[in-house]
Amino acid sequence: MKKRVFALYLAAFLALTAFAGQAAAQTIDTRTLATINKPGVVLVQTMWTADVTWSEFAFYDGFETDLQDEVLRMVDDGEIPATEEAVIHAMVSLMANYMEYYAFYTGNATTEKMSTAAVGTGFIVTPNGYLVTNAHVVHTDEDELYMSFAKSSLESYATTAADEFEAEMRRSGYQLTEDEWLGIANGVYRMLSQGMEINNLQTSYQCFIGNVTPGSDVSAKGKGMDLRKIGEPIPGRDVAILKMEGSNLPTVTLGDDSKLRTGDRVYAMGYPAVATLSETLNVAQAIQEPTLTQGIISARKEMSGGWSILQTDAAIHGGNSGGPLFNEAGEVIGINTFGMLDSSSGAQVAGMNFAVPITIAKQFLNEINVVPAESSFTADFKAALAAYNSGDFNKALEILRGINETNPGFPVVQELLAEAREGADANPINTPEPPSKETVSKAENSGLSPLIYIGGGVLLVVIVVLVILLAKKKKPAAGAGFQPPVYYQPQPQPQQADHTKTKHCTKCGAEMAEDAKFCNACGAPAAKTESYRCSTCGHENKPGTKFCERCGAKL
Repeated sequence: MKKRVFALYLAAFLALTAFAGQAAAQTIDTRTLATINKPGVVLVQTMWTADVTWSEFAFYDGFETDLQDEVLRMVDDGEIPATEEAVIHAMVSLMANYMEYYAFYTGNATTEKMSTAAVGTGFIVTPNGYLVTNAHVVHTDEDELYMSFAKSSLESYATTAADEFEAEMRRSGYQLTEDEWLGIANGVYRMLSQGMEINNLQTSYQCFIGNVTPGSDVSAKGKGMDLRKIGEPIPGRDVAILKMEGSNLPTVTLGDDSKLRTGDRVYAMGYPAVATLSETLNVAQAIQEPTLTQGIISARKEMSGGWSILQTDAAIHGGNSGGPLFNEAGEVIGINTFGMLDSSSGAQVAGMNFAVPITIAKQFLNEINVVPAESSFTADFKAALAAYNSGDFNKALEILRGINETNPGFPVVQELLAEAREGADANPINTPEPPSKETVSKAENSGLSPLIYIGGGVLLVVIVVLVILLAKKKKPAAGAGFQPPVYYQPQPQPQQADHTKTKHCTKCGAEMAEDAKFCNACGAPAAKTESYRCSTCGHENKPGTKFCERCGAKL
């Protein structure tokens, strides 16, 4: 019998577990999906700095004479007409083409610290700051970086030199053509590149968590990060794990990509540069809120390395890299990684975007012993949003005020807080009015009072309890073959603490629940008081008591 009862309870438990798993993956509306995940989706910036040194150069004295002699020869041979415009054009062309043959380095050098950066998206998966993004967002290719630094520096100085030469020629009455300007700029570029050195390459990572106060300096809000594990950019497993310092940070929930099928709806969230860092936008504001796009799973493709990748038509652009791809339950099932380009035009092909399955990110996290977990910030925020959506604005207000006190500055929290406050003001709690004299009089005339009703209820409970106790004391008759069945007896649960008592706000005097953290009338925080009420039996103990005087439970 015991085995049968245990089997029944085991089956019930497994069924309940299965139901709980299904409930966790239920579809949520798009607005809720966006709201609960915004805080945990962050902008990732990789910054590279280096010392760039280039050598100064000058021209030999015979450069101008040789140019004049060559131009005269060209006129004499009929290669160019004998006009002032043709002569100047020929001299400029010769100067651009043969500059390095007549230049020498003076021995002087100039060093300047330069920097370049790349931006992408990431998402926080643990309360203490572990973050997932793409490898190519944080990958350091030294050769490519040297070229980037050189190109940036050389273009700047070559452009300046060409502009100064153009201004000098204009003062002499000659206007350079576009081709002539480019020729001079390219000549200077070649000279500088041959005498250039790049040293002391440094890489750093920053995370912008979208809690930027409007009007503040965005760059001052970045949190430094360390790189903990990195894969290889596409076609490799394009995943990187970074760590920032922090506690109770907003998190996102990781899902299961193995259950995805073609046609399933998905949502991409991130910071595409076109909608974040554009000069036409307010960058300080744009960096506070990631962009959400939607689409479907188009297919699951095989990569050349033997692993699969998710194809989606959800719109992603430069800057989305490393951001989460959500399923309809708001769980991350992929990492937005790359799109396809048209080989003929170089333009991005619409609807041809790819995401690394979240399974690979889980493998990376497991290899460094990191277990994804939801933070109390996110759990509380979900609870506040649920309370707000159900119309319990006062409960939402209380939770949001607590979040804002411990984690201030999140725009999405501020927005919901304002909406909850507006809802609470529009729907105040109505206190029941005391019974009228007429109602009391009718009750008295009927010969029954509220006290009698209560007494009758208590008497009924006492009778039921006595019947149960007597039934338990009865023993089976001697010799009878019947044995009482053995039932599973659940352990008694601790009684809930009594929260029905009230206190008053120290600021406005309004009545408030004993366990309330903020006043619903004026929003002031409740005065902190030490409570020695036992959470097991409800007994109010003397101040300083560590164990309940009635039941012995630890306070």
